[in-house]
Amino acid sequence: MQHIIQLYKSSFGGLSRNVWLLSIVMLINRSGTMVIPFLGVFLTQEEGFSIVKTGYIMSFIGIGSVLGTYLGGRITDAIGHYGVQFWSLLLSGFGFLLMPFVDGFWAWCTVIFIVIAISDAFRPANQAAIGFYSKEENRTRSMSLVRLAINLGFSAGPAVGGIVAVAFGYDWLFVLDGLTCIGAAFVLLYLLPNNQKTIRNTQNTSHAAIAKTQVSKPPSPYRDYYFIMFVICNMCMAIAFVQFMMALPIYFKEALLLEENLIGILLGINGFVIAIVEMPFVYEYEKRQYKKLPTIVIGTALIGLSYLVLPTTHFAGIAVLSMTLLTMGEVISFPFSATYALNKAVPENRGAYMGLYGISWSSALIVSPLITSWLIDNYDYTVTWLVIGALPVLGSLGMYYLYTINE
Repeated sequence: MQHIIQLYKSSFGGLSRNVWLLSIVMLINRSGTMVIPFLGVFLTQEEGFSIVKTGYIMSFIGIGSVLGTYLGGRITDAIGHYGVQFWSLLLSGFGFLLMPFVDGFWAWCTVIFIVIAISDAFRPANQAAIGFYSKEENRTRSMSLVRLAINLGFSAGPAVGGIVAVAFGYDWLFVLDGLTCIGAAFVLLYLLPNNQKTIRNTQNTSHAAIAKTQVSKPPSPYRDYYFIMFVICNMCMAIAFVQFMMALPIYFKEALLLEENLIGILLGINGFVIAIVEMPFVYEYEKRQYKKLPTIVIGTALIGLSYLVLPTTHFAGIAVLSMTLLTMGEVISFPFSATYALNKAVPENRGAYMGLYGISWSSALIVSPLITSWLIDNYDYTVTWLVIGALPVLGSLGMYYLYTINE
């Protein structure tokens, strides 16, 4: 027990105050994550849309996300991460508050597109902020601390959301999600200092001096072909992973006959386990100085396996096994994947690199619901999960090839 306590102390030691404050903002924001995990169920069960139309609406999450992450990355490099994070949280919060009044297929497509575009501008700005506030030697742990806050919030959000949906109705999910976004914006404003210029001058003096004399622009991630290959492989994994918030809750509801409160608890356990395990795992891993890409390969393959086991039985316990494998893959790959992308950049193009990395996720949000809705409508869930599960396996093979030629 003494060893475990010391391990946790060491895992959280040495991180900057601003990274902790950023984590508090994320904890508040993600505690209200109630809409997206239940949106597919809401659109089919409450709004009466077919699985195909629901897939089209959900794809607008991805279209908005691509635009949001691209613009968020560009604006972050232009004006800094602070303002982008604040306005993204504030405006998306008001957007969620308006959602209960939306009616009709095209209205849902439009509103989802606009709100998610605003919301996901936050992502590259937030990841750039982590790089900005942390030292290079503890950047992965800083990333993991923010992810811990995200997952603590996500463990509470869906669990509470499932109970709220059953007890009070789905409209309250939109209200609570919107209020937590707005609350996180003002916590950011009042707790986290807007001192980017000061920190850059004190922590990166030599680099800043060189940057002032540079005539040429920093290299573009869109010309970094190895990084583009990594992004494509990551997208293969992301197409599968985002089913965690899309088709998977629908499958748990329709095929495994789980109620919304049980679905919410199951999704919430994922975040709770990650919150307990990830920081010590990353700390022990970094002490041994392992290469990042082989670890990402293993985690990506596990995410594929989490979907490949679903067709083996209709026993409800398979949901637990699937979520266990998904959680293991997420712990092993996600913190290192984000850090791998962050370390490819320099401060002047950090927003662009994290924006392109984010686009791999955003593109998955477009493609994934279209693929799954078409497969479910034309075949069945068995074929769907076999196809979806194969994609991360292909992605892991591509990452392994990238490691053999570039490491």
